[in-house]
Amino acid sequence: MTHVLGIVGSVSEESKTKAAVERALGGAPADAETSLLHLAEYDLDTADGRGLENYTGDTADALQRVVDADAYVVGTPVYRGSCSGLLKNFLDMVPRGIWAADVAPFEDAAVGLVATGATDHHYLAIDQELRPLFGFFGAHTVGGAVYASDDDFDDYDLADDDIGARLETLGAATVELDAAIGASDALAALGPQF
Repeated sequence: MTHVLGIVGSVSEESKTKAAVERALGGAPADAETSLLHLAEYDLDTADGRGLENYTGDTADALQRVVDADAYVVGTPVYRGSCSGLLKNFLDMVPRGIWAADVAPFEDAAVGLVATGATDHHYLAIDQELRPLFGFFGAHTVGGAVYASDDDFDDYDLADDDIGARLETLGAATVELDAAIGASDALAALGPQF
């Protein structure tokens, strides 16, 4: 059974990004396990190059949840054309198998990408910011992604049915990509080059 972890890089408890990631997780097949890691709920350390075993408390717990998952749906609000600083800080602590620990949770893993922003002007942050970050880890990102702007929400509830359906498809596609990676010798062995 695939365990899909939704990672929400929002700094606020009420979050459009959280609503979007939850909707994507809801599209995962019934036989997949899903859980949510909302970074705003954790008191995270600042990344400083420590090894995985040197983190404690909330930081250690959050990192262990990443290590234990099989596939991921990662969402971030977009600030000034980039992912949230909270998400970037957290990703800076995730081990890569080369430094900081002997595990590489994102390597050859399926990752679905979600971004939210005030306007549609931030749409390209998915391909200019998120996809390269996960390429660094050697992850396989789902070919399509989902971007939602403020116009797609009613307060913190997703109001656009087309965006909602696309999010659910992203959740399903993330699980399907995880299965394809697991069934392929080449996809499961590619990893990062450096």
